[in-house]
Amino acid sequence: MRIRMEWKSDFALAGALALLAVAPSAAQHKLDLQQALPLDGPVLVQPSGLAWDGKNLLMVSSFHDDEIFKIELQADKAVFKEQVKIHRGKETAGLKMSWRGLASDGNGNLYLASDGNCRIMKVESDGDAEWEGPGMLETGAEKGLFSGENAGIEGIAFAGKRKFVVAASREPRGLLQADLTGAKPVVTALIMDKSKVPLPAGRRKPDFSDLAEDKGQLWALSANADALCQLKWNGKEYAEGEYWTFGHVSNDPKYRYAGLKMGLARGLAMDGQAIYVVLDNKGVGRQGDLADKRPLLLVFKRPRGV
Repeated sequence: MRIRMEWKSDFALAGALALLAVAPSAAQHKLDLQQALPLDGPVLVQPSGLAWDGKNLLMVSSFHDDEIFKIELQADKAVFKEQVKIHRGKETAGLKMSWRGLASDGNGNLYLASDGNCRIMKVESDGDAEWEGPGMLETGAEKGLFSGENAGIEGIAFAGKRKFVVAASREPRGLLQADLTGAKPVVTALIMDKSKVPLPAGRRKPDFSDLAEDKGQLWALSANADALCQLKWNGKEYAEGEYWTFGHVSNDPKYRYAGLKMGLARGLAMDGQAIYVVLDNKGVGRQGDLADKRPLLLVFKRPRGV
């Protein structure tokens, strides 16, 4: 396994704590729902990634290649509108982006994970965009990632200046560290196909559907497990820490979508008070109201100490 000594992730403190622990066991908690809000906006969206930029809750869609949306929470719905129009270079003409993740560096720059190109794109505040680093398909495939059907990129986290963690969704699931600080980019692929987080009956293998970084801690969203989990770096690999589940909400008949049995959670973001999870309902109506085909944004109370 290739790990460069220069990799100094912002997750170093969490890694140091993990090294001191002896065979830590994951602890399960349930998230406390505050709001379940239909996503209401000018276009049909398939939510595929969330990010908190320090002021705004932002969203990308696998259906919209040239837009980043801002979400505003109201009492009975979450209204989204275009926040950034992406101006891509000529080299991307004709390419399908299929955004699967969104991250912010806190300084106005956004980073999008393109499943269609297995690559990261940097988008500045004015919308100007360019590729950030090389494609990751070859590195991931050499390790065994991206081998299953629809098993591509699902999520990105900003890990410090020009350092990123990108998730490979499933079969096997894994992570890619991209260190772009040196003259030669270094991309390292890691398999994480084992999980302590239980899967509901009938669900497939463990997956990643989004990533988020907050206060130096990496978090992973799993659609199949209806859960989010801490990922701790120990200097060589990531290990699962505590996890929080929300299946008691997403599988509640009040919020469940008719006929859909797979996990629908596709986007994860956190601020100082809340954890946000967005569901992609594939245009299907909710079981309790078949005419309402809007996706749902779940807003959970941020647990104490997290």
